[in-house]
Amino acid sequence: MVSSQILVGGDGTEATLEDGGLRLVDRSARTEIPLAVVREARTAGGQHVEIVLTDSTVHRVDGGNPTAATAFVAALTAALPARRDPAGSARVTVTPLAPPEEVKYHPKYRRRQVVILGLFLAYVGYTVWVGVARGGEEVVRPVAAAIPLAIGGALLFFAVHATLVHFALKRRGITVPASFDFRTKDGAAWYKFTDADGVERSGRGKNRGPVARVSYDPEDPRDYSFDLSGGSTLRRVLPFALGALPLLAGGAFLALLPFLPV
Repeated sequence: MVSSQILVGGDGTEATLEDGGLRLVDRSARTEIPLAVVREARTAGGQHVEIVLTDSTVHRVDGGNPTAATAFVAALTAALPARRDPAGSARVTVTPLAPPEEVKYHPKYRRRQVVILGLFLAYVGYTVWVGVARGGEEVVRPVAAAIPLAIGGALLFFAVHATLVHFALKRRGITVPASFDFRTKDGAAWYKFTDADGVERSGRGKNRGPVARVSYDPEDPRDYSFDLSGGSTLRRVLPFALGALPLLAGGAFLALLPFLPV
C-alpha cells in the first residue's frame, strides 16, 4: 500500500502521493502522473524534488524543507511498481486551472486600473498642493494618511466588487453542476465545471460534498459563486465594509488636517 504524503513547497505548489499515482498542483495547472511512468525520484539537499519519467521528462517541485523532501522521495521510491511503462509523458494528464482565454483582460479591469491610477495621481497632486499652500512640514500628514486610506480603500474595493458580482450573477449568471476536484493546504475545496461553451473551469470554495452547484458570469467566468443567497454575500461583504469605514474616515481626517481649524 502506498504511504500517502503531501509535499508542500514554499512557492505554494503541492505534490501528493496516493494509491492512484502522483498529483502535482501549482497556481496554473494540475498534473496527474501514474506511478508506472515514474523512473526515479531524487532530491539535492532538500531544496527541490525531481521526478524523472520513463521518457526522461523531469518534473521539478519545490521541496519545502529537507526533511519533508527526503521523506517524500523515499515514500515515492518505495511505491514505484516493479514494471514501468515507457510511455512516460504520454500518460500524464495536465488540467489548466486557469484557461488561457481568461488571461485576456475584461474591459472592467482596464477601467479599474484607470480609476486607481487617477486617484493615485490626484492624491499626489493634493500632497504637493499641501506643501505649497501650508509649508513643507505639513506634507507629513497626507503622506501618513495614505496608509489608512490605501488599506481602507482596498477593503472597500473588495466589498463593492463582491456586491457587484452578486448582483451580476443574479441578473445573468448561469448555474451548472460542479464536481469536487481536490483540496489545498489551506482547506479550500476546488471544484471543476464545464461552462456553456464546453470549456472546463475550476472554482475555489468551501467543501460542499462531491457535487455542488456553481453560478458563473458568462461575460467574465472568473466571477463565480457557490452560494448566491443574500445572507451569504452580506456575511462576506459586511466585515470588509465595516473595517474600511473607520480607516477611510481617519485617513481623510488626517489628510485634511492641514486645512482644518485647530
